[in-house]
Amino acid sequence: MNEANQQAPLYNSKIIDIYLKLLDKKYPWVNQYDLLRHADMKPYQVADEGHWFSQEQIDRFYEKLVQVTDNTTIAREAGRFFAAPEVMNIMQQYILGMLGPTRVFDSLRKTAANFSRSSIYESKKLAPNRFEVTVTPEDGVTEKPFQCLNRQGFFEALPMLFTNKLPKVEQTECIFEGGSCCRYVVTWERTPSILLKQSRNLAAFLLVPATITTGFFSPWSALAIALPATA
Repeated sequence: MNEANQQAPLYNSKIIDIYLKLLDKKYPWVNQYDLLRHADMKPYQVADEGHWFSQEQIDRFYEKLVQVTDNTTIAREAGRFFAAPEVMNIMQQYILGMLGPTRVFDSLRKTAANFSRSSIYESKKLAPNRFEVTVTPEDGVTEKPFQCLNRQGFFEALPMLFTNKLPKVEQTECIFEGGSCCRYVVTWERTPSILLKQSRNLAAFLLVPATITTGFFSPWSALAIALPATA
């Protein structure tokens, strides 16, 4: 990666925010201000969901993070932590608004763009509960192995938002082992909670406009029947 690409804004502040929330919960002894200062990051930048950090800043952050936590796989732990209640934010609410993990992985390219500009994400459905995901770096971008670990944790977290169970993530190709991309196969258990959430979301999708329409023609029916049913 040349100097210009090393300084390019590639990674959204939400990534660092998740790391810091993980530290709050599991590594409270870590001095977060020193960690951010080492990476030339400011707290207000992390709090700004419109801010993006460079590869160099991310590398410096993670290098120091491993040093102070003595955990060489904390990147994967942080990826999984996306499913934790402490991380609930607009992005997570957006994902939960989809009709289950299948829709999430169908829309993965769009979802991933909220976190990273460094790579192209493609997903292919293999079964109702099984997807293949390929991540290909953009020209001139050189990621690090810990970012592959972080992705694996993130792919584990996405189904967990709906199932509360850890899915299986297999990596069949890796750019850090000579591959042309990072390729993952994600498989999750189809639980009753997924079906219930899908039914709830579909009912809301149909009932809300029906209630509004009923209100135009029969306000009393909308208040007495349609609105309680929708609620």
